[in-house]
Amino acid sequence: MNAMDLVTVYAIEKVAYKEDPWSLAQFKEELKAKNRWYIVAEFENQVIGYAGALTNGDAVDVLTLTVSPEHRRKGIGRELLRRLIDWSRNKKVAAIMLEMRVGNSEAYPLYLANGFVPLQERKNYYGPGVHATVMRKELT
Repeated sequence: MNAMDLVTVYAIEKVAYKEDPWSLAQFKEELKAKNRWYIVAEFENQVIGYAGALTNGDAVDVLTLTVSPEHRRKGIGRELLRRLIDWSRNKKVAAIMLEMRVGNSEAYPLYLANGFVPLQERKNYYGPGVHATVMRKELT
């Protein structure tokens, strides 16, 4: 991902997360940070998905993984996740972790199929009454 992708990434973000999208300013700040890595998926030269992660001690934290609604169920999210896992292995960390909105029936099977294990629930992580499931995949 680079600065030229941000307008499209932000447009996808607003559609995917109507209630609580990241701001364009947040994406700009994320791209500047040294311990983060962001990638995009493209189809016909158009960004259709994106993912990002950060190194955090002995683990990598997935910050976002989003595919445009009209391009879901085509393996794009799986490929983005695979690349984040590969990047994490190259960082030689022990694990990769993420938070997923409780009830996200599209993402949950993807994470389970890729070796993530649910650890705990974080109450109100995404706001009042909107909880997250913390998941972890061991890499060592």
